[in-house]
Amino acid sequence: MHQLFSFWNLPAATRRAGLVLAAGALALSAVGCKENTVEILPDAGLGYYPVAVGNYWIYAVADTTWSPASGQGSQVTPSVATVNAFQFRETIASTFTDAAGKTSYRLVRSKRLSPTAAWVDDSVFILSPSAQSVILNRNNLRTLELIFPVREGRLWNFNAYSNNSEDTVTAETRRYRHVGEPFSTTVSGTTTAYPATVTTTNEGTAQADDAYYVNTYQQVFAKGVGPVFRRKRRFSNYYYISSGGGNVVFVPKSYTFGYSRRETLIEYKVN
Repeated sequence: MHQLFSFWNLPAATRRAGLVLAAGALALSAVGCKENTVEILPDAGLGYYPVAVGNYWIYAVADTTWSPASGQGSQVTPSVATVNAFQFRETIASTFTDAAGKTSYRLVRSKRLSPTAAWVDDSVFILSPSAQSVILNRNNLRTLELIFPVREGRLWNFNAYSNNSEDTVTAETRRYRHVGEPFSTTVSGTTTAYPATVTTTNEGTAQADDAYYVNTYQQVFAKGVGPVFRRKRRFSNYYYISSGGGNVVFVPKSYTFGYSRRETLIEYKVN
């Protein structure tokens, strides 16, 4: 009669060796499973500014300037706004290798005064994208437009690569807001909705928004699209000292200096 095989019938030394081999096999199996697992990393946000040759963006632009106010009391001459409307087109025309050996892109800005006018090249900027940031070189002034990963509330130095008198090496002058939130624009009665965007705004020494001065710069980037909205505002609010009590009197919507620019995306193509 044949005796059934049992692990426990083996000598003690043999049983110990078998257990060691089995444990080793299980460990190797676990390592193999771990190596075959694909780790899903968080979205760094590089898609907020797609950069490729042939990409272009067309913006409706409104430049507004205000005449300087003057006088006091009933003799105040208020500021008068003048609006200048036109269009910008930004086209990634070509690439080149910069001094550091990295690929950069020529961004050609063209301008036309009406939708039926011919485009006229206005200036050439340089875009330098990487896994860490997007740098824009405009008139030999390099600015950090975006840094990665994109994160709500994250701060950085917008002018880290320039000798801006208001910045230091450690200055934090730009902030991410509304990461991943929807944003809508309206131009000539047409509304365009973008489901996932990020807004960048001035902070610290680069920003002012009080009774005396306003200096703000806002950009909105849509995922898979790029910059969809820009707004710059610079005002020195007008005031005078009253003759009676020596109080500071501000005149609403009047300025010693007033300027704003609004750029709203109306057409684009990205590869």
